[in-house]
Amino acid sequence: MPQSKILVDTNAYLRLARNIRPLLFMPFGDNDYCLYILPELNQELTSHKLRSKFHWVTEEEFAENRKHFPSIGKKQNKAIKQTLEYLWDHVQTELPGPSKVDTLYIAYAIELGIPVVTDDQDMTALAAAFDAKVMPTLELLKIMLDCGHTDMKTINGLCDYWRYISDLPANFHRDFKRLFPEQ
Repeated sequence: MPQSKILVDTNAYLRLARNIRPLLFMPFGDNDYCLYILPELNQELTSHKLRSKFHWVTEEEFAENRKHFPSIGKKQNKAIKQTLEYLWDHVQTELPGPSKVDTLYIAYAIELGIPVVTDDQDMTALAAAFDAKVMPTLELLKIMLDCGHTDMKTINGLCDYWRYISDLPANFHRDFKRLFPEQ
């Protein structure tokens, strides 16, 4: 069975990678879900601000796990570049907010027909404008829970930590009640 690829944006990666290990390139569930990042995420992590806040990203375990990217052919690469140009023009004129990397994630989602995990509302709006698939971090956690790839104790611990550091994903309370009604 082919993998069900899912892209993870920078924010979702930073929220999850420390607690769900390894986060990337580890198939799970009957659908062989497999999480990927784009190489540009590694470039974003060279930022002094991110490295000082998330010191663990430089540790070998995490750096090694971030070496796997979705494989794409020449045709797909060309299509992704063209879609990126089109989306970026839209962002510049109609929907300021998403960064170039955010826009690239949406271009990949469109061209590969795969979802992106993001809590970024600007990215979500861009995805909605072009029928790209996105899901919030909590929805990914629900999929992981249903597949036995994580447990409710881990999810509750993550959510408690996000509350503690004041980094709750957008729509957290609504999504949590919808996805985990028994909690």
